[in-house]
Amino acid sequence: MRTAASANPEPPELTYGTFNGFAYMPAMPGIAYRVLFRLIGTQEPGGRCLVTEEELAKVLEVHRSMVGRGLQALILSRLVFRQAKGIYVLNPMISGARSVPEHLEAIGSLDPADRLDVDDYQQRYDAAVARAEQEKREKRLGRQNAQARPKPVSAKASDEMSAEVLSLSTARDRSRRRRPRS
Repeated sequence: MRTAASANPEPPELTYGTFNGFAYMPAMPGIAYRVLFRLIGTQEPGGRCLVTEEELAKVLEVHRSMVGRGLQALILSRLVFRQAKGIYVLNPMISGARSVPEHLEAIGSLDPADRLDVDDYQQRYDAAVARAEQEKREKRLGRQNAQARPKPVSAKASDEMSAEVLSLSTARDRSRRRRPRS
């Protein structure tokens, strides 16, 4: 299996690609472009890329979190699709193929929401980024609220705790010594 970190990787056999999808490229963080160009350079026919964030970080000489941010921007822009950990697929409008018919078939089967050649592409990307940021805020608030709330106690545990408190109080009262009166 070839990865981005392999020494002297052989370029895959690609004979055709259309890259006019780049004409619609949204304004993304700079690391997203570096990650994208690395993926394009190491893709298999059909745009499949077998590489982990750690491998990309090593090759690009950046921290893994930076690669994660770049991949997130690429996924939100629909330039890259994540199939599984370490398996990414480039949008057919910017990927390579073995033949013209193979490439045109891939573009033809593309979901209209994933097309890059639309007038509102930047707005779609901006909306996706805003949704992702909102989800992140809600998740963070949910964690904060969960930490702030006391954990619910079951009725049985509550009864047992009350019984222990009562028995401790009773034990304290009994063990108290009275001072002798003078």
